[in-house]
Parts: sequence; structure tokens; C-alpha cells
Amino acid sequence: MNYKTRTHPRAKRLTLRLDKAGQPVVTVPRFTPKLFVDAFVRQQRDWIATQQHHLHERQAEFVSDQFITVFGKQYQRKTDKTESASRVAIRGKTLTIYLHQPAKANQVLEKFLKNTATRYIIPRVHQLAKQMKVKFNKVSLRSQSTRWGSCSNAGNLSFNWKMVHFTPEIIDYVIIHELAHLKHLDHSKKFWQFVEQFDPEFKLHRGWLKRQGIGVN
Repeated sequence: MNYKTRTHPRAKRLTLRLDKAGQPVVTVPRFTPKLFVDAFVRQQRDWIATQQHHLHERQAEFVSDQFITVFGKQYQRKTDKTESASRVAIRGKTLTIYLHQPAKANQVLEKFLKNTATRYIIPRVHQLAKQMKVKFNKVSLRSQSTRWGSCSNAGNLSFNWKMVHFTPEIIDYVIIHELAHLKHLDHSKKFWQFVEQFDPEFKLHRGWLKRQGIGVN
């Protein structure tokens, strides 16, 4: 079975996860023989197959050849030719990808989703930070494979642009969670109490995110 390794100087044992493409990634302590890693991966074959299946199902929930979900709403996906620049338009319950070059449908769609996420998430971070009376340094959107959001010690926030598929309530929870770390660095009782002030249903939102297989930091 193909897999990738990541050597970590503070790792004390072998750990396994899947990247966003579903490929196994093993974190190993320094000087770990490849023979041991191979055996470890073979022992985890059933877990890997199950997680790859779940990953495929989660991805299919939001994007397929027939449908796509944006902000929690499902739209029928269509394509159409255009002589002008390629673009995406939503009308009613249909999302149409207008293509100048038909082979680039996925690229056009991804660009639209990233731009839509940026226009929504970045202003929402500023709005919620103001409500919560916390200040951050920078905010960016990425395609993280293991986190929907994160907050660094320097006060830099990072969010996964693929949250564009989620309902506004779920997006708010992720943002509130990371903003709360600007006041409480850990997941202490005070942290969750602070989160609850701005998202009374955070436990439901947190549970839904856990079922998607990627967490918040």
C-alpha cells in the first residue's frame, strides 16, 4: 500500500491519518526503520479502507457531477457554453458553469467557490471578532487537510475555504471557536463557556463537524 511519511522530532510513536486526497500519512519518530512503518501500515489496512470510504462519501455530499452544496443549500449542477470568459451563476436551484473551454469545468468551479468563501468568511471574521471583543493579527483561507480552522500563538487565523459548503451556522461556529482561542488558548471550561456566549448550540455544531472527519484547533 502506498503511503507518505512525516518525521517529527517530538513524536514518540507512529500515528496515522489520511490527507485530503485519501492517501495515508504516517508520522514517525526519528530513526524509525521503514520495516516497522510498513508493518504498521499493513496492520491498519482495514481502518484505512474504512476512512477512505467515509472520505469519499463526505466529498460526495457536497460536490458531485449532478449536485453541489453552497452554504448548506443543494443546487443542481449544469454546464453551458459561452463565448465570453468562463464563469459560474446561481439561479433558483441551479448552479450553471459557463465554459469557454469545456475541459476546465472543475477549475472554474473551484475558483468560484474560493472567491465566494473569501467574500463571505473574511468579513464574517471581522464582524464576529467585534462582537466578541477580541483582536486578531491576520486571517487567511487555505485548503487544509486536517483542520477547518486554526489560531496561532501570534494571533493569526486560518480557515478552510471548503467551509463554503457549510450552513452559515456551522461557519459561525468554526470562526467563533478560533476567535475564542485569542482569549483562552486551551480547551478549558472557560473556553467553552466563552464559545457558548456567542453560539448557544455549539455542541450540536461541534458534533456535526466531527462527523465530517476534520476538526478545529
